[in-house]
Amino acid sequence: MPVAEQYAKPINARLGGPFSRNNDAGESFELQWGKIDFELNYGQSANLKVVLKVYREKICETYLVDTDAYDIEWNKHKRSTRDFYILPNSRQFGKINCIKFAFIVHMGEQSIASHHEYVFMDWHQLLDRQPKQSKISAEYATFNRYRTYELDANTLQADVNWYNQHFNALNLTPKFTKGQQFHPYHPKRFIHDYIDRVIQSKAENPQRFCTIKVSVDCIDDHDFINHLIHAHHQGVCVQCVVDWRKMTLTNSPAYAKLKLSGIELLGIFCTPKHYLIEVEPDMHTKFIIFNDEACILGSFNITFDRWWANWESGMTFFSKGVCRLLDNVFQSQRGGVIQRYFINPLSHFNLLYTFGRQVMANGKLYRPHNAILAEIYRAKHSIKICLFLIGELLGDHHDSVIDALIDARHRGVNVEILFNGHLSRQGKIGVERSMHDELQRPLLPAVHRLKSAGIAVGLVYGQDDLPVPYSPIHSKYCVIDDYIVLEGSFNWYNTSVFSHDLLVIAANHEVAKAYLYEFAQIKRLFRIF
Repeated sequence: MPVAEQYAKPINARLGGPFSRNNDAGESFELQWGKIDFELNYGQSANLKVVLKVYREKICETYLVDTDAYDIEWNKHKRSTRDFYILPNSRQFGKINCIKFAFIVHMGEQSIASHHEYVFMDWHQLLDRQPKQSKISAEYATFNRYRTYELDANTLQADVNWYNQHFNALNLTPKFTKGQQFHPYHPKRFIHDYIDRVIQSKAENPQRFCTIKVSVDCIDDHDFINHLIHAHHQGVCVQCVVDWRKMTLTNSPAYAKLKLSGIELLGIFCTPKHYLIEVEPDMHTKFIIFNDEACILGSFNITFDRWWANWESGMTFFSKGVCRLLDNVFQSQRGGVIQRYFINPLSHFNLLYTFGRQVMANGKLYRPHNAILAEIYRAKHSIKICLFLIGELLGDHHDSVIDALIDARHRGVNVEILFNGHLSRQGKIGVERSMHDELQRPLLPAVHRLKSAGIAVGLVYGQDDLPVPYSPIHSKYCVIDDYIVLEGSFNWYNTSVFSHDLLVIAANHEVAKAYLYEFAQIKRLFRIF
């Protein structure tokens, strides 16, 4: 069996000095940044990912880190991890005993794990919190048990071809939170019902390999984590992929329980550098796969404890094929090779991933930002959009989504947009101010451009004045010509192109009706400025 060491060798470990960083709740954490360098005896087509393991007294925290190539020659090159960050001292789990890493080499369509897990830094090197650089050796290396998995590309292609002809086989149902987490049609109810179904399936057939796969930016929800732990105790294989910040920059008891449970919890570092990036990219997909038979995706994180009042949207599918398409994404987030398949942009269903290999007939990739612009360009009579936020999202030819929307209005398309009002303005967010002062804040340039072009832009706020002005909108959907729905986790700005995000395109009048009703209900129930 091949091992990654046949193609790559870790050479240097770098650790930076301490600095402070706050989380969304304003809590401060002292971090240190790190990097690892590799030599590869293969051309640039070979990719490499790092599995970083932070060992503390009671737990091991696991992260996945991408790498970038440099010193490139035809038959060899070097790679360096993107910046990753460690928390030397956790309030809940204490100091780090050791930081180790394994690595995964991508050769063609196959991922190959390293035989060893190497020492990055041990406890005494972390004591003084000073910058350090050291050579990596196999001394004290241990066996690497982390393994990746790839789906079969031919099966994925067959799934896509089938859905091109059989939309009803998706068994697609729109889901909306409407700020009512205990409503029987709320996504939370679906999620817990299907966790129970997986547990029941395991109880009825103990030999069956039953799974719950979670890929969500943040899963800091007491009920959800308790239910996952219960499923784990009943023999269900539970795997969770989250953004690194959400599992590191937190003192949440729920995350602490998850780390102690033995469930696979993987934090993703998504820290590329690009001049178009507005804010730090993240692991932002939001989907769950239940037993490879049913799944849910949308705009919602599993944080209903804190953000229960948000208005979110999403879709459920009872379809093994859609589960496989999502599992292709999930396994790549765990370090496997994302599989390539062909799609038709004009099909009545497509599921697109920002780092996916969805290929058109001309051989070019078709990703969420391409689809958003293409559907706007094709719009004939109406575009209705409900978004958390928007920016100057650019296409491959630097064509802007703002320009596309303005152009649509100029050619006679009725364009109507609802935004999260609080996020649509310049200045610091999440601070106390009167509603009068809130409305005096200048609009973001992209929003201002849309309004100035005569587009009907509504800035949505809750019905009540709160110390911190609140808008419930966290959805990211669009309905074009009353039958094409764009839905997912993808925010309409350039950062999302560099984040892990999903977009579904579903062309179906019945599906669109639910979104049009939701759009009208928001206009009816909330204050719109």
